[in-house]
Amino acid sequence: MERNNAKKIIKEWILRINNEEVLPNNIKALNFGLFEPYGIELIGALTYDAEDDDWACEEDFIPKERKCPELNIDCECDWKSVLNEIQMILKELVDELRELPLLNVKHITTGFCDGDLVVVK
Repeated sequence: MERNNAKKIIKEWILRINNEEVLPNNIKALNFGLFEPYGIELIGALTYDAEDDDWACEEDFIPKERKCPELNIDCECDWKSVLNEIQMILKELVDELRELPLLNVKHITTGFCDGDLVVVK
């Protein structure tokens, strides 16, 4: 996985969403959902439950550009490695872009739809 390229693509995607849309004030959590072949989509939810990942199925905020552009991650990459790298990239971006209204929610997670979510923030 070309980490710097993936981070650049994700950062530009987040900035576009932030500049083009207003996150409703009542959104409590964002989930950067991962899917195969490797990609990311973003949803926001009115609720968050650390004990039950089903909150991430509530699509209370769906940006127009829901899916991140192609990350060009080799499909032969191990999903655990991809999850770890994306989690680290998102943590870095949440820190770097902490002033963005889009990322100013209390909870941010990532993970594959058929697995457990991991906390980013």
